[in-house]
Amino acid sequence: MKRVGLTLMELLTVISILATLAALLYPVYLKVRSRMDIHVCAQQLSQIGVALKMYAHDYGDDTPYHIPPNLGNLYPHYIGERDFLVCPTFRKVAPEVVEDMHQYCSRYGYLWSSYFKFDPPFLDKHARECELGLTCPAGWLSFSEVYAKRGEQTPIVFCDTHRYGCPESNVEIHRSPKAKHLDCRSLADPSAPYLILRWGGSVSLVHKSSRDTLVILLTF
Repeated sequence: MKRVGLTLMELLTVISILATLAALLYPVYLKVRSRMDIHVCAQQLSQIGVALKMYAHDYGDDTPYHIPPNLGNLYPHYIGERDFLVCPTFRKVAPEVVEDMHQYCSRYGYLWSSYFKFDPPFLDKHARECELGLTCPAGWLSFSEVYAKRGEQTPIVFCDTHRYGCPESNVEIHRSPKAKHLDCRSLADPSAPYLILRWGGSVSLVHKSSRDTLVILLTF
């Protein structure tokens, strides 16, 4: 009599082989997806760089001192898609946090961004306070000094979400009366890069360990 179908043992063997292949390929898939997210993030930062240049030209003297106080102010006249303001890794991990932050910041007339922007007037003010003898990190320079030394290579915006982002299974969302935020910095990936947008418009992938924004500004 001709046998039809698989026996239980054959079926279990096939399932075990598929499970083994999935276990072997899943880390590869995660690495490829992470690289794709980094590529998309770099493209978004490049678009933000163009928008910042246009804004500084329209509202000032084409220097970083006339970029908007918040990156969200670039929307919608200089950046047409609000997704450009949020790192794709952050958006995948916690889309509800992104939406909540957009709604919260919209009360003040701008959208939220996951990217960190240096604030030249604030950094100069802090440098002046250092000159008065207040406690400051060693080697603190004003933004104007950094800009004079580095010019178009001056870091102006950076993203560290890829280094300190949370895998979906480890997201911790802390709620407050104003908004929600992620708390997952302990899950650092030292192999992931910082993405640094420079004033000239280039985006660099920098593999360094420090999260200190001063170090990023002076040495990255």
